[in-house]
Parts: sequence; structure tokens; C-alpha cells
Amino acid sequence: MTALVRYLLADLLRTQRYLPPLLVYAAVLAVFNGGDAGPPPSSYAGSCAFLYPVAVWLTVVVATAEDPVRRAVTVVAAGGWGRSQAAVSVLSCLLVTVVAAFAAVLPVLTQGRSYPPGTVALGFASLLVCGVVGVGVGVLCARPVITRHGWSVPAAAALVVLAYLFGQAPPIGNVLGALGHEHDLAPHLAVSGVCAAALVVGATWLSRTLGPRRN
Repeated sequence: MTALVRYLLADLLRTQRYLPPLLVYAAVLAVFNGGDAGPPPSSYAGSCAFLYPVAVWLTVVVATAEDPVRRAVTVVAAGGWGRSQAAVSVLSCLLVTVVAAFAAVLPVLTQGRSYPPGTVALGFASLLVCGVVGVGVGVLCARPVITRHGWSVPAAAALVVLAYLFGQAPPIGNVLGALGHEHDLAPHLAVSGVCAAALVVGATWLSRTLGPRRN
């Protein structure tokens, strides 16, 4: 699995298609942290809210970095669709983890107020939950679940918008609501984290099931 993830990462870096979502998120973080982002932990709410669609975008890029022919070769070399799709999810989660860590530390470097380590850890966990949810949605909106690029974009946009329309329902709304109202984050993160992990596992299983039928 490690070799497969490294291969997918090398192929992703070669395409440079990861740059647009990362640059867009970097610009958003610059806007959020350029002035007074508010007291922690609510200062993480904006970066959490925007990491979700960026993670969806980044995961779709990871899943579609190879053309269908090369992807078929990779599946055979990996030993089946299960390992191939698991590698896509693992790599996407790793990338999201790196982005979440950067977004969690950035306010500490740019804001004048003190950020206790515990608050930074909660911010990182909140960012990670929102990012992992985006990974699950991204897997659902990419090949082999959705095979046409023309359908991937509206499907991803619809799922992103729906997550915000459900108010404080987990996993996204639960985290953002707790951050905005400065509630005790731990129980909200626990519930939303379980939902996020279940979404990634379910999306990976679905893509593994549909892969052999659509290719």
C-alpha cells in the first residue's frame, strides 16, 4: 500500500493539478488571517468551512490524475480495485492532514493573541474532520462512481451546498456550530469524526464495488 500511495503521489505531483485547490485555499487563508480573525477557537470556523470544498476538489484531482487506460493498468498492478481505491482515499487524507496542520498553525504565526496548544489542537482536529468529510464526498464524485467530468462538478457542488444547508447537523454543521458558539468542542468532534470516517470508508467501498462494473 505504501508503494502504491507513493506512486499516486508522484503521478499527482507530475500533473500539477493539485495547485489550483491549494492556491485557492492559501488565498482564502491569507484573507482570513490578514486581519483580526476573532478569538480562538472561533477563529478557525472560516478556514474549516472552506477546507471542506477544497478537500472535495483535491480528492477529485487525486482520483482522476490518471487517464482511464493508465488507471486500469494501476488497478491490475495494485491487485484489484479495492487496494487502488483505498490508496486514493489514503493519499487524499494525508494531503488534507498536511493542509489542516498548516491552517491550524497559521493563526498562531499571524495573529497577535496567544493560542494555547490545546486550542491549536482543537482547531487542527476541527479542520481535519471537515477535510476528511471532503475526502469522502470527493471519492463519491470522482471515477469510478461518476465517470463523466461534466457530472462530477455539479454533483460535488450540490453535496457541498447541502452540507451547509443542514444547519448544525453533523459532520460539518456540528463542528462549525460548536466553533462559532465556542461550545465544548470535544463531543462534537467525536461525533463528527466518526461520521467523517464512516463516509470515507463507505465511499471507498462503493467506488471499489462500482469500479469493475464501469471499466
